[in-house]
Amino acid sequence: MNSRKNSPPAAAETAVVKKPRGRPRKPNVHTDANGLTRESIIQKAAQLAQTESLDEISMVRVAREFGVVPGLIHYYVGNRDELLSGVINQYFRERIAKMPVPSGDWRRDMREMARASMQSMMKYSGIAGYIATHNRFRLFQMVAPGETDYGLEFFNRVADLMRCGGLPSKAAAMGYHLLMQFIVSSAVSEISGLSPGRHEAFIRGKLAGLDDTRYPGALYIAEDFARLDADETFERGLEMLLDGIEGLR
Repeated sequence: MNSRKNSPPAAAETAVVKKPRGRPRKPNVHTDANGLTRESIIQKAAQLAQTESLDEISMVRVAREFGVVPGLIHYYVGNRDELLSGVINQYFRERIAKMPVPSGDWRRDMREMARASMQSMMKYSGIAGYIATHNRFRLFQMVAPGETDYGLEFFNRVADLMRCGGLPSKAAAMGYHLLMQFIVSSAVSEISGLSPGRHEAFIRGKLAGLDDTRYPGALYIAEDFARLDADETFERGLEMLLDGIEGLR
């Protein structure tokens, strides 16, 4: 006769049954040998994203930087989505820190926000390219309870500048979207070296000697186009965009 038929399972057996699925995120504490924490791993990945595409930053790549096996990176961070989101969340945190204290002049505040955002994107060139081509983590981030989603925080702060500036909600929404598209495309263009001024000699060579009766438009703007640089393009474009947004009021 089995006397354990109606007995409760042993403590060890109960632990196995109740163990949650998936790999839990390790608390942000140091290991004895490697000094790894979730924060230190994200910091290292963010450092890599200053010069490398975020698409190319894998758990293996980060593990190689620390000289550990990839399993340890998974142990502290979770999966690659959590790593990428952690890096982008840190980027947004720095982006917010560079924003000036609101002055009450919405146009001035938006101008300074745009300039600070451009600087942040230029610093993290690998993130700029990712945000330009991906929807995932472009704004909202994966955060644990009690952590701040700095993508959401950035969205709120910029939108609130427009709200306080008296823009109707529809105009503010369109203005936000257009500004972000402009900043992202400007950053990617500069990072990729696409400004006409960087290729002035090439452009002049291509346009030299063209028949002005066949290509009147190209020759009309040729001189000025070939001299355009990234800084002037950004500043002039930003003012034109702010003029348009202001017109929506």
